[in-house]
Amino acid sequence: MATELDTYRRVLDELCAQMDEVLDGLEPEALLWRPFESSPWKGPSGQLGWVIAHGLSSTVYLLRLAEYCAGRREFSAVDGDRGRDEFTPADHDPAALRERARRIRELAHDLLNGFTPAELDAERAHPKRPERVFTTRHCIVHAIDHLSQHIGHAQLTRQLWALQRA
Repeated sequence: MATELDTYRRVLDELCAQMDEVLDGLEPEALLWRPFESSPWKGPSGQLGWVIAHGLSSTVYLLRLAEYCAGRREFSAVDGDRGRDEFTPADHDPAALRERARRIRELAHDLLNGFTPAELDAERAHPKRPERVFTTRHCIVHAIDHLSQHIGHAQLTRQLWALQRA
């Protein structure tokens, strides 16, 4: 019988496969492309590469926040895979971004492998905003949810890129 952590790993694997599909066969210029520069609702759209890079980086951030909740990491060490540099010129190459996604998948597995079922209920307050209380489980689920959202954005943006190129 699959455990809760096994389910999280499986879902992350599925999401990483979807991310890889978005990047497969993509031209480098597509990563810098945005469907529109302005909108009456929430302004400009994001670049395809930024959407992907943010999804990846925030997954690491949220899983490290889960480690904080479980008492395995100091809050000052909670960050994405590159700190504040989510999207850099290194990500202008789809192959390099695919490799980054592969590494983050492995990192996510390593982070999830470190949790015990009992730690999933652990909770900790934000060190500067004590009214914000996080649980390990919520941070993991939020990582999955947030990555899913950005994969959906990336899939739609990839479709729009293909349409404007046709």
